[in-house]
Formats: sequence, C-alpha cells, structure tokens
Amino acid sequence: MFEKYQPPRSYGSSGGALSLTGLESMSAAEKTARIMAVANDMAASIIYIAKQAEAGNLTNRQIIPIYNFIDSILGLERSQTKSLMRELDKQGSRIALMEKQHSRDIEELTKCAMETITQMKVRIAQLEKNSTKRWKQKEEEELVGDKETLLGGAQEVRRQLGIARRWLARRGRGEEFYLGISSGRRPQKEKRSRGRQRQRRWNQVEIILFQSTPYLSSVSAVSVSDQHSSFIQRSCASIFHTADSMSSKGDFAAVRRDIAAQMKQPGYDDGSAGPVFVRLAWHSAGTYDIESDTGGSNGAGMRYEAEGGDPANAGLQHGRAFLEPIKAKHPWITYSDLWTLAGVVAIKEMGGPEISWLPGRTDFVDDSKVPPRGRLPDATKGSDHIRHIFYRMGFNDQEIVALSGAHNLGRTHMDRSGFEGPWVNNPTRFSNQYFRLLKKLEWKPRTLSNGTKQFNYVDEDVPEEEREEPLMMLPTDMALLSDPEFAMWVDKYAEDKELFFDHFSKAFHKLMELGIKRNAQGEVINTDNVRGGYISAPKKSDRPTAPDQAPRAHL
Repeated sequence: MFEKYQPPRSYGSSGGALSLTGLESMSAAEKTARIMAVANDMAASIIYIAKQAEAGNLTNRQIIPIYNFIDSILGLERSQTKSLMRELDKQGSRIALMEKQHSRDIEELTKCAMETITQMKVRIAQLEKNSTKRWKQKEEEELVGDKETLLGGAQEVRRQLGIARRWLARRGRGEEFYLGISSGRRPQKEKRSRGRQRQRRWNQVEIILFQSTPYLSSVSAVSVSDQHSSFIQRSCASIFHTADSMSSKGDFAAVRRDIAAQMKQPGYDDGSAGPVFVRLAWHSAGTYDIESDTGGSNGAGMRYEAEGGDPANAGLQHGRAFLEPIKAKHPWITYSDLWTLAGVVAIKEMGGPEISWLPGRTDFVDDSKVPPRGRLPDATKGSDHIRHIFYRMGFNDQEIVALSGAHNLGRTHMDRSGFEGPWVNNPTRFSNQYFRLLKKLEWKPRTLSNGTKQFNYVDEDVPEEEREEPLMMLPTDMALLSDPEFAMWVDKYAEDKELFFDHFSKAFHKLMELGIKRNAQGEVINTDNVRGGYISAPKKSDRPTAPDQAPRAHL
C-alpha cells in the first residue's frame, strides 16, 4: 500500500496548520471538512516519511518540515492563547475601571446624603428653637394677662364681699338671706310686682347663706352672673387649664380620650398605667357574691379604708391616683364608672379587644355597703380555690381561664402581692402570649426572700450576666395546667388568639356588670344599694379617705 501512496502537495509545510485558522467563524459542516482535510494531509505526510524510512532513504530534509509543521501548530495555539489573555486583560481593566467609578459614585452619594442629613438636623434644631421661643413668649404673655386678670378680679371680689358683709351686718341672725352683690350699688331686696311673677331687679351674684349659729357657718350655694362667671372661668382656666376642655355630662368619649392619654406614665411600671387600670377595674367588681347579691362594680368602695386597705388591693392606690385628675376634669362621672371604664379603655389601647361598657353606676355615700374582705383570689392557692372564688361570682371554667389571660398585662411586686416579676416579655401589650408561654416554657419553683413561692423561667443557654428579668407564674397560673378542664382552654387560647379575644371581651363585660341591675333602657335601677348597708358591716365612716396620691398623676 505504501508503494502506491504519493505525498501531499503541501507535504511538510505549515499550510495544514495555517488552514486551521478561522474555524470559529465556520459552520459545523465546514469545520468538519476542513479538519478532515488537514488530518488526511498529516496522515499522508507521516505515511510517506515511514515509507522513506523503511527504504533507508529518509533524510533530514524530509524530517525537518514535519517539525516545522508541529511547531506551526503549537505557535498557532500560543498565538490564540496570547490573544485570549490580552482580551481577558482588557475585560479585567474595564471591570476595575467600572468598580473604581462605582466606588467614586458611592462615596459621592454618601457624602451628599450626610450633608443633607446635617442640613436637616440644623433645620430641625432651628425649628425647635423657634417653636420653643414662640411658646415661651406666648406663655409669658398669657401669664402676664392672667396675673393682671387675677389681681383685678381679686380686688373686685374683696370689694364685693365687703359690701355683702356690711349688708349682712344689718340683718338679723339665723335667717336665710338672698343677697345681690352689684358693682357699686347697694344690693336690693326682692320685690313682688302686682300682676307679675316675682322678678329680680338686678342680675348679679346670688348667694344663699345658711346660718345655724350666731356666726356665719357655711355657704351652701353660689350662682354666678354672666359678668362674674366669665371672670371665674377665665381664672380657673389660667390656673387649672380645665375650663376650656371641661366635658358636658355624659360625654364619655372625652373621658375615654383622657384615660388613654393618662396611660403614659414614664416613671411607673414599664412606662404605662394601663395594667394597673385593668387590675383596678377587676378588683372593684371582683367582690360580687351571687348568693347574697352584694359587692360588685357599684359603689367604688375602695375609696374607704374598709375596702381600699384590703391587702389584696395593695398598689391600687396608684391606679386610683392616676385617675384623680380625670375625675376632677369630669366631675359628673362617678368613681365606679370611671374605674371600670379605665379598665376597658386600657385593654383596647394596649391592643386588646373592644369590650362593651355601660355607664350608670353610683358611688357609696359611706362605707356601710363595702363588702367584707376575703372575696378576691389568693394567688398562692390551687384550682379548688379558683373555682370557689369565681363560681361565687357566677363564672364557669371557660370564663375563669379567659379572665386569667389578663395576666398578660403588668407585673407583680414583692411589696404589694408578695410576688415579683412579669408574666410575659411585653407586659404592656395585650395578647395570648401568657397562654403560649405557660404551655411552652419549663417553669421551676422558686422561693423569694420573703418566703413566697412562685415559678420562674430561666434561659440556661444565656450567660447569667446577660440574662434579662426572669419571667414568673403564680401558683394559680400553674393550676390552670394541672387541672384538665382548665388546661383544655389554655390549649385553645394558646393556639387561637381571636378565640381568646372573643371570650375575654364577653367575660370582662360580664365582670364589669356584676352587682348591677338595669331596666330595658339600660339604666341602673339598683341605686338603693348606695344608701343601704350590710347587717354584718355597720357604718364606720361616711367620709372617703383623702384623694390617692401617686407620682405624675396628671393629664
């Protein structure tokens, strides 16, 4: 076969290698044909060389072109490799340039943003300064005006009272007098005109004076004319800042707004008075006894020492004190309505459900109707005690567990209840977290320094120096887990927040209505309870204790 073979025309040349250039631009068929041609050329060259070597005629002249052919192929590969590297270098340079440009753009944007923020801070500071300056100027002007008004009014009142005293000196003692204090005129007696109803010939201050001793003892009623009432209202507004915002009787929307505003107490527990408002409403109604139909939310008996001094109500003086400014601002609302409404508003403001609330409660005039102590729950007891307390009020097991969900709010204090700590991580947000934590966490018994036993959760994975205040549960809380009937509802409320909210709102409304009887129009009809009394609890005092005091109790 070798004898008949003829060497290719391009034998030993670099033409085959060079013909490999431009493959990337060819079609698949063209690439195949070109490569096959080059391969055949190479095969023919090698066969020819082998033939010459077999015949002993192979010379260097015949071998060198083969090496040149191989070198040309390698050279082509190196050339392509260098070309590819140059292209990669170009791409890398472009990327580096783009990164540099982006970095420069980011720096410029950051600088611009910082300059803008600085300008905004300067502008805000200027606005605050100007605002403060304007408010101070306005307050100073108001104070100067109020001072002049008060001084002028005080002089006028002194002058008019002098006239009244001189007029009284001319009258007998032990009688009822009707006096008119006029501006510069002597008070006139009432006269009856023939054919007309009795009229007053002056429209000034009417003072009804009752005198039971030779000396003037009290002023029972004062009705103020338009001239003097405007001065009194202006004076009260400048001193107490309440005249302009005084609500009309029955304006419970205004009371709700003030309760919501009063909840913010930065110096009190967790910055909110909301939890203590809920506890105040709870304890004011939780004294009800369904058998004797005594106790309940009517009367506001905590104003008297007999109920307010109950150890179970320790700490509630703060809640009552926080509400005193609202009572002063809206004197038409009763304490019993105010306390219960405060609990309802607080629950809603802290993210809880809307709770139906009805007004009309009355306040005791003395302590004869104050229920006996011992009717509120004892947190150291178990499930039997819980049922005894709540069944006495008319609640069932489901309502007991739902109302226990109020422990999602607030915290305990060793100097009040004897326990210490919050139940949940966010004690000013109403949710079902209480039930979820009660089920999920491992609660370990702990004895406090005062000997009280409670249950705490401590995260052992967190270093002791980094641990937050430990969460706690009361013995009555743990009883909800150990009792099967209670535990069933704990499971349901832990899984379904909406179900808990629905059941809680109904149970809390029922709690607020304990001891209240209403007619078809919703009006309270058991006002006789106000002046009645327990046979076992004779009247001890007809005076409420002094208004409760607490820090920052203001609107």
